[in-house]
Amino acid sequence: MPQCPFARRCACAVVVTLLALAAGRADDKDKPKEFPKGSEKAVEAVKKEFPKAEIDAVAEPKGFGTSGGKGTPMFWEVHGHAGDRKLDLSVTPEGTIIRVPTPVEVKDLPKPVADAVAKAAPGATIKGAEKNEMRATIKDVPLDKPQVQRYEIIVVKDGKRSRVTMNADGGNAKVTEIKDEKKDDKKEEPGKEIDIPEKAAKAVKAIKALYPDAVVKAITHEVFDDGTGDIEIMRYEVEFISKGVKREMVASPEGVIPHLWAPVEAKELPKAVTDALDKEVAGAKVEKARRFEIRAGLRFGARETPKVYYAVRVESEDKKEKTIKVKPNGDVIKDFAFPKKDK
Repeated sequence: MPQCPFARRCACAVVVTLLALAAGRADDKDKPKEFPKGSEKAVEAVKKEFPKAEIDAVAEPKGFGTSGGKGTPMFWEVHGHAGDRKLDLSVTPEGTIIRVPTPVEVKDLPKPVADAVAKAAPGATIKGAEKNEMRATIKDVPLDKPQVQRYEIIVVKDGKRSRVTMNADGGNAKVTEIKDEKKDDKKEEPGKEIDIPEKAAKAVKAIKALYPDAVVKAITHEVFDDGTGDIEIMRYEVEFISKGVKREMVASPEGVIPHLWAPVEAKELPKAVTDALDKEVAGAKVEKARRFEIRAGLRFGARETPKVYYAVRVESEDKKEKTIKVKPNGDVIKDFAFPKKDK
C-alpha cells in the first residue's frame, strides 16, 4: 500500500486542525453570552430599547453604586454596540435604563435648543447632538422586609433599671445601669405648626401616621444633582413635637421612612435576643423594648415621566470643542455648585 509522505501527512493534520478550530469558533459564536447573575432584567431592557444592539459586557460599577460583593448593585453597567454606535448604559436591576441617549440631527434640534446653543457659543459649529431621557432618579425604595440593626431593651431586676443594647443576632450586648435622676416635668410646648410645603406633604403625612399628635416645627432637606438642571430633593428632615418631646425623623418626598426606632413587645423578641438578655441580666423583667429598623434604601427608581435634556457638542472658531447641555425650553444647564460645609 502506498504510504503518505511525512510532509503530506503534516499538511493533512494542519487542515484537520484548522477545520476543528473553525468549528469550535462557530460553536462559540452561537453560544449565548453569560452575564452576571441578577443582571437579567437589565440585559433584557437594553435588548428591548435597542433591538439591533449586540451586548459585549455587563459588570457592576466601580465605586458609587457597587454592592461590594454583598448583594445587588444600584445599577449594572451594560456595554455594547449597534453598528458603529457604541453603547455604555447604566441600568437598574429592575430593568430601567437610567439615561437613554438618542442621536439627533442638527436640523432636528428644537428651535429653543438651537437658539440657546447659538447664543452660548456664537460662531461655533455644531459637531453632534444627543437627546437624553433620564428615566430614573435616586429615591428611597422600600425593602421587601425591614432589616433589624439593633435592639434597645429596658429591664428591671432587684429594683434596678438597666438599658441593654445588642445587635440583631444578640451579639455585642452591653448593659448600662439607669441611675435615678431627677425628673424634669417641663415639656416642650408644641405651639403652632409651620406651614407645610406641598412637596413635603407626603413626608409629613407618613410621620404623622406614626405620631398622630405631631406638631411640625421645622423642615430641611437633602438634595442631589441629577445632571438635568433641576436639583432633586432626596429626603426631608422633619423636626416635630409629640407628647411634649422634641423629635426628628427622615422621610422621602414619596412618603417613605427609610429607618426608625420601632417599639416591640417582649414576646416578639427573637430567641437569640432573649438568650443574650438572660445571659446578661438573668431573671430581669422587660419593661419596654424597641428595635432600629432599616425599611428602605437609596436606589435608582423609575420616574413616572422621563426628564429630557439635549447635549450638543460644538467646535469654536479656534478648534476647541465643548458640550453644551440644554433643557427643551432653551435653558442652558450649568453645573450645580453645592455649598461648602464649614469645617
